Amino acid sequence: MGIKKLWVIPAAILSANILVIVLGFATNTVVIGSFAGATFAIMTDPLIFISGILIGIFVPNNDIKKFLIIFFGGTLILTFIFHFIINTSSLMTDLIRFNCILIVSSILFLIKSLSTKK
Repeated sequence: MGIKKLWVIPAAILSANILVIVLGFATNTVVIGSFAGATFAIMTDPLIFISGILIGIFVPNNDIKKFLIIFFGGTLILTFIFHFIINTSSLMTDLIRFNCILIVSSILFLIKSLSTKK
């Protein structure tokens, strides 16, 4: 028994990121502006982009357990791997990297779920 509307989780991730960016521009907050800038800068990294694409492709459409394990667990494991490969000293960079992989995989999952026939 799986949830038929798994698209809600990726849509919530994308909506939260858009809301943070709009809030940052509306209030002219430096911290949120730097977070958005770092997100867009790290998102151009080919490893991050390819990782997000792979997670978005391999996430199943019908099983909630597998979806959560692959979507969040896979992203967390890849973030840890990138942390040790690149030797990052800042936790904020890892959080932004985690967010970037979630954004790319959310976009790809939504495209995949819209294009598959039911």
